[in-house]
Amino acid sequence: MTRSGTWAAVAVIFLSSVQGTPAAAQSATGDTVAGVLTAFAARSQDKDVAGLDTLVAHDAWVRIIEGAGVNEGWADYRDHHLVPELAEFENFRYRYFAIEPQVRGAVAWAPFQYDLAADTPRGHVEVEGRGTAVFERRDGRWVLVHLHTSGRRKPAN
Repeated sequence: MTRSGTWAAVAVIFLSSVQGTPAAAQSATGDTVAGVLTAFAARSQDKDVAGLDTLVAHDAWVRIIEGAGVNEGWADYRDHHLVPELAEFENFRYRYFAIEPQVRGAVAWAPFQYDLAADTPRGHVEVEGRGTAVFERRDGRWVLVHLHTSGRRKPAN
């Protein structure tokens, strides 16, 4: 191989490795986004409100939308929706799955599916649904800045 041929081969190898890096980094970052979303469902199921506080941005413009209901800001959702709801739930199971994170710089979003089951004072409920979560990278970690879920009761067997 000629000297220029050797440099060309080195350049191709180098460029291939550089071009592969963003995809690998995005995949690793996407896994982190999926991890935050999975942790959100798990901490909800565990009724770990303090743990949830660490996963969500506390800005007033954050929106949590369930069906047609909208809470403005994490504190509004946490204090006026989530905490009273969790207090009523017994035998609560909640999971997110089929999470498909997309990362673009300091912003990410993830469509997902979910299952929810709980015993409530009004009876047993089982819901299946879909959602989209939006994240922002702050201080080296992903935080939830928008969550929209919509579900329906599971059909009776």
